Amino acid sequence: MRKTLFLSVSIDGMIANKQGIPLFPEGSWEDWCSLVNETGNVIAGRSSFEQVNNPEMGAALHPKHKIVLSSRDLDLNDSGWQQAKSPKEALQILEDAGVEEAIIGGGRTVSHAFMSEGLVDQIVIDLNPVAFGEGIPIFGGPIEVPQLKLLDSKPLNEDTLRLRYEVVR
Repeated sequence: MRKTLFLSVSIDGMIANKQGIPLFPEGSWEDWCSLVNETGNVIAGRSSFEQVNNPEMGAALHPKHKIVLSSRDLDLNDSGWQQAKSPKEALQILEDAGVEEAIIGGGRTVSHAFMSEGLVDQIVIDLNPVAFGEGIPIFGGPIEVPQLKLLDSKPLNEDTLRLRYEVVR
């Protein structure tokens, strides 16, 4: 199963402003939801889960498998989300379901966890034409920087560029 880390970042390397809000251009959210819905799955952290688990944002997000990664017990109610306590557990859930590509989509803690455990095969970066100055950095902590090979680059719209990298092992 391929494991793809999806990041939407500002030109100054942030995934959200200092309040934790990803203020990216119109259409970015819909494009990400389309990618997640196509692959049928997403792995997100607790903060991302809380943001998308509301009727307004969640309306466009409907993959078959939704996993929230959190070491704390969460009350998921009838949200349709499953909880995993580790990156490997999240991947096992998807592998058991026959998923071919896992989309890791959520937040600095999740990005850091998957990258620091060497569990990412590809990284997709949507580079957005905004700068936060202060905010939440991509990984939220030091990681061993992998060697990357550019596979593809394309404009998503007039201002946003999508870069797809392979993690070279």
